[in-house]
Amino acid sequence: MEKTSDLIWQDAQHQVLFELIDLIKTATNTYEVYNRLKHYMENHFSLEELYMERIQYPHIKAHIAAHNKFRDELEQMLEPHAGFDDDTKHSVSLFLKEWLTRHVLGIDKDLEKFILDSNVK
Repeated sequence: MEKTSDLIWQDAQHQVLFELIDLIKTATNTYEVYNRLKHYMENHFSLEELYMERIQYPHIKAHIAAHNKFRDELEQMLEPHAGFDDDTKHSVSLFLKEWLTRHVLGIDKDLEKFILDSNVK
């Protein structure tokens, strides 16, 4: 039972991330949405990384490397000189949604399988 509840917080946070990404396309204040996304993503990644440490996840280095690559890409998108016209908002939203989908269905599923198959509490 505990293992399932350990995964619920992760799924709930993923849902919020998808909702924030969807907001990018229609935002009037794009910087505000990007900053909310950046802070929420950082909180999510930090919690996930602490959790992986706690359970001694064997693939933690690769998982954190994926997080760090995304952190860098998101930071580049947030640079002040970047324009936020409708085409840019759509492209960035699509990129973020695709990245998060691949991450959740790939590397996060591996973590989920480890949790469900292990004796981790």
